[in-house]
Amino acid sequence: MTLNVDVGLRVPSRSVELLKESMSDVANLYAFQWIWEGDSQLAEDNYVNTWHFRKASGIVTDFDNVKDMLVEFYSGTSGDTRTDLTNWMSIRALTGKWSIKAYHLTDAKPRSPVYETTGNVALGTDESLPTEVALVMSFQAEPVSGENQKRKRNRVYLGPFGRQVLGSNLTIDGAVVESVLFAGKALYEASEASSNWHWNVYSPTDDEAYEVYNGWVDNGYDTQRRRGTRATARGYFDNDQPT
Repeated sequence: MTLNVDVGLRVPSRSVELLKESMSDVANLYAFQWIWEGDSQLAEDNYVNTWHFRKASGIVTDFDNVKDMLVEFYSGTSGDTRTDLTNWMSIRALTGKWSIKAYHLTDAKPRSPVYETTGNVALGTDESLPTEVALVMSFQAEPVSGENQKRKRNRVYLGPFGRQVLGSNLTIDGAVVESVLFAGKALYEASEASSNWHWNVYSPTDDEAYEVYNGWVDNGYDTQRRRGTRATARGYFDNDQPT
């Protein structure tokens, strides 16, 4: 059975004019890549989540504000009873080093980062699940009649995780799901409290951005094949082998 949990994120009382402005203001939209360093310390083995934030018009670009929100998402406790996400992740697959790169989406491709920073956090010590195993957090803009809601949803694939996330009946442990829900709520609340940056859903198809309205987490596993460990050997069979 799949657990579909509403994070409880809701757009607070804002004027309709401000909400409409947030739906199309891509000129001030930035992509922030959160990058976990894999245990090989090779760039091709990094684990990346991409987030989108829209900055308020006419302000100094305080990128550290978004950095603080994302650090809190992955490793903070926000005063809640949840366990931080890094506790569920595995030092067997990651070094604990993270970096952030921000890109202005109106810049010409290939884009150069306009902001970079790094840090380190402590991780769980359990053996790692296969590194392609992920937990998905989905989020969306407010549904509007006549609009394609699928284009107003984004998701991030979280992981790699340690074996402690294994729950009953081949599902993810409920405590892990709760941790992600609290982390999503904390990110939403930090975005709403910020006067400079707002967490957005971005549709590359429509080239439009929308403020996040709510989100959810299922307790089923997902996979990212490109995150999997590369094979180190290959076996063969034919009429003569194996013997």
